[in-house]
Amino acid sequence: MFDAVFFFCLIILLNINFISNQLHKKYTNNIDQTLIIQPGMSLEKISNLLKQKDIISNKLLFKLWVKFNALEKKLKFGEYRIPNSISIINLTEIFLRGQSVNYFITIPEGITKHDLLELIKKIRPYESLDLVSSDLTNLLIANTYSYTINDNANDIISNIEKKSNEIINRLWNKERQSIPIDGINEWFILASIIEKETGKKSEKNRIAGVFFNRLKIKMRLQSDPTVIYGITMGKKLNRKLNRKDLKKYSKYNTYTNHGLPPSPICIPGIDSLNAVLNPYNSSYYYFVSDKNGGHIFSENYNEHLKNISLMKSKGEEE
Repeated sequence: MFDAVFFFCLIILLNINFISNQLHKKYTNNIDQTLIIQPGMSLEKISNLLKQKDIISNKLLFKLWVKFNALEKKLKFGEYRIPNSISIINLTEIFLRGQSVNYFITIPEGITKHDLLELIKKIRPYESLDLVSSDLTNLLIANTYSYTINDNANDIISNIEKKSNEIINRLWNKERQSIPIDGINEWFILASIIEKETGKKSEKNRIAGVFFNRLKIKMRLQSDPTVIYGITMGKKLNRKLNRKDLKKYSKYNTYTNHGLPPSPICIPGIDSLNAVLNPYNSSYYYFVSDKNGGHIFSENYNEHLKNISLMKSKGEEE
């Protein structure tokens, strides 16, 4: 009797050891693979897919491991990148953690909310997007954001808004100079104007300083990009700006209105937002393009006119 019980226990231990070895054994195929587990997919279908893609050699063992550990309802759907050599236990851990493949969307500095919606439509071309630019928050930051295959267009937008808000809280709550703006909305408005005025990081805070100097003496900002936005409301202006445009009334036109426009004219980047928080302290009130991507700054209007003439003559020579 003792021998029979001992033999039976030995058989069980050997089987447990065998199964344990099989669960930990890495099954190797030729290449890494991408696997998509759709929402609502059953364990049977997942097992068949794994076997079909040659990721596992024994689908029964995979199902037994999942069911024995009551993991069936804990497997997360998503898109997974599976290495070419992996054990059943490690494979299951990937599905439990939901380590889905990340894709990335980069919002270029200076684009408008209209442009952002067009960018998202390209990522999700088969979805109907019922949003218009006015539905989006004004507090968006040009940056790179991640999304997964399961995120729809609204999910992507929500994530951009959430991550932007995290950056806002981090930057705004930092110790900063005393600047004459009233809250986060005005911070974004001024940063958006700076974003459209220059792409040169090294002079962004200098331009911020110019605008703050103007605001302090109640001088109009006289920024061309605000006039363009007032005409197109974020779409492209397919012609050059002219003198009539500068005199045309719009609530965004900073040639005809004092102070800041009512909302941002584009989506600013972190450098422009930082420039507003850390403006360059100077006596500059004017700047003009130097024809090389930067600007020449001046302290008074006569000096500014000389710089304009200098740049015009330089353009004629070229």
